[in-house]
Amino acid sequence: MVSDSLNNKSTEKRLRPRLNLQWLVLVLALVSIPWLGYRFVAETRVFLVEGQILAQEQLAQGVVTLFQGRSDLLAELPYLDSQQVVFSHTLVKPAKVDGHTEEWLDFQLLAHHFDTGDIAEDGYSLLLGEYGDYIYGLVKVKDNLTVLRQPDHPRLDTSDHLRLSLPDRYGNERRLLLVAEQPGIMQAWYVKEDWATRKYNYPSSNFIIQAVMRPILDGYLVEFALPNYFLNERQEFGLAVVDVDDDLVQHLKTLVNPTQTTIKSHYNLLAMSSPEANRMLEKIDRANSQIVVYDSQLLIRASVGQLVSQSTDANKLLSPLEWLQNLGNKVLRQLGQWFDYFAPVVDINQEQILLQQGKDKKYARGRWHTPEGEEIIANVAPIIDETDDLLGVVMIKQSTRKILRLQSQAMENIVLFSFLTVLGIVLALWLFFWRLAWRIRRLRREAQQMIDAQGRLQVNRLHSETLAHDEIGDLARSFSSVVARLHEHQIFLSNMPRTLRHEINNPLNAINTSLENLQRQGIETGQQRYLNAAQRGLFKISAIVEKLSDAANLEDALAEDELEPLDLRSLVQTYVYHQNRATHQSNTDIIFLASAEPITVACVDYRIEQMLDKLLDNARDFRTPNTVITVQLYRQEYDCHLEVENIGPQIPAIMLDGLFNYMVSGRQITSGKPHLGLGLYVVKLISQFHGGSIMAFNLNQPDGVLFRVQLPILIV
Repeated sequence: MVSDSLNNKSTEKRLRPRLNLQWLVLVLALVSIPWLGYRFVAETRVFLVEGQILAQEQLAQGVVTLFQGRSDLLAELPYLDSQQVVFSHTLVKPAKVDGHTEEWLDFQLLAHHFDTGDIAEDGYSLLLGEYGDYIYGLVKVKDNLTVLRQPDHPRLDTSDHLRLSLPDRYGNERRLLLVAEQPGIMQAWYVKEDWATRKYNYPSSNFIIQAVMRPILDGYLVEFALPNYFLNERQEFGLAVVDVDDDLVQHLKTLVNPTQTTIKSHYNLLAMSSPEANRMLEKIDRANSQIVVYDSQLLIRASVGQLVSQSTDANKLLSPLEWLQNLGNKVLRQLGQWFDYFAPVVDINQEQILLQQGKDKKYARGRWHTPEGEEIIANVAPIIDETDDLLGVVMIKQSTRKILRLQSQAMENIVLFSFLTVLGIVLALWLFFWRLAWRIRRLRREAQQMIDAQGRLQVNRLHSETLAHDEIGDLARSFSSVVARLHEHQIFLSNMPRTLRHEINNPLNAINTSLENLQRQGIETGQQRYLNAAQRGLFKISAIVEKLSDAANLEDALAEDELEPLDLRSLVQTYVYHQNRATHQSNTDIIFLASAEPITVACVDYRIEQMLDKLLDNARDFRTPNTVITVQLYRQEYDCHLEVENIGPQIPAIMLDGLFNYMVSGRQITSGKPHLGLGLYVVKLISQFHGGSIMAFNLNQPDGVLFRVQLPILIV
């Protein structure tokens, strides 16, 4: 049973968490706050992506419903795989062709910008609009030198001009050249294939084709209008801007590179979207998404909206939080499989796989990453007619960039909130532990001050933390109760010698009187030795009681003494002189060594003599026979040293630390004198009363002991 109890106690001790383990658990709990926040944001991101995918499915269903039973809408859409598209805009009223842009203000941000790629200043922008039976256009050309046409010059390509190509319904290309002789109304000429020779002698009527040129700060502006019957069924439209410098060198500015089109011409044709289908698609378009309509052969017929590209932020300086988040996302994507959302899409042909599934009349959805690292989610839905034949495929593509931005903002907020929360918790814990440590230190200081240098209690209760209502308050009250009981016991022990002296002296006096009466009446021979032994025993008991009483009363007596300035050298010299005379020996028993100058200290003369009595008694008891005792007094800075040295056995090292404690003695009882270990204790009390200290040292060659009393010198 005992061994089981010990095993249980040892097990509990091993299982009890240490403070460093508790602190580690606390730190892990604090660190888990931002991790839990990150996990919450990650799960929220998955939820948002799934919601985005469901919204895409609904949008795809809406587009399918839009083209359901409307094969004519799908048929009139242009083939965007082979031609660059610039969409026209519906104007609220017919534009006034005057070179001013009031009618175009709502569409300024939708303008298409083109440049040659070699000289940035050679670019131009184009806006197309429709109203009624007319097509309107606004062209802004950047040109640092505008060259106007000379009226008498036979060629039309020697000045800045615009070239329009309008294929008719039979595939024949009509070429129109817009040129200005001065700011204002421009001339529209039909030209031949060289774009320099006029086809007719006179320009086209201003009632049919209207065009106006107006100079602007960095070039010029051209506004034109032409009937929409100039366009064929595919609504193809070609435009080029020609910049002629003063050296007659032409710079052709086309919409796109000729290699990007199948139209056989030295400039590019432009296909305009179907107005009705385009308006219907624009109504269901959503931000940051792209709607792409394919025919049954997976050729692009319409595209509305665009994905948010990451290229605009490629040179952006990332904040530390964004950099850490990107690094974390890359690591999570590499680890991958433990969390399906972060697993990268391995198949780089995911988009073609989805389109093929749509061509097989299946609904499909997928997700992939662009080479720039941007994530794309897509939904595919087939367009089927009444006979279950495939008319086309709709793909809805959307970037998760917005969700990532929201996640980044949420992560920054969580990191900031977590940091402030952890900082607040750490600060609160620090304040709590600091106050706890301060209370414990205050309790420790008071506990240390309760005991004097002799180890005795000076107060009977504690004051700190006894009114507190927590565990420290309970500890302080319990400790105060223990101190009160110890103080009562100490008072009892301090009064014990006086009580014993009073109680023992009465029977001792009676015994001593009886022995004296016996001796006075006379005793038989042989009984005197018993009477002498009884008297010696009484003498020992009386000496013991006297010594105990003197030691107990010494502190109270010292408290009543008053210090006076005295010449310590003269006092000690006189004391040693009388000690030598009291020995009644021819040889000197004590040698006194001191300088001639006086040493003044604040002391009580008879207490110094009492201290010397104890030191000399101790030296006489332990000295080697027929050796002298040396008493030396000298000054050292602001203190004086009073030393008593004798030749004899050394003090055991184990006794040096506690030699001056209460009732400690190293004497062998070989005489009739009682020794209670109070002499050196009295020396310590007297030296401390005078503001000094007492130390003991063992001497070598020859062996001996030296007691040094250090007392402060009185500076007059």
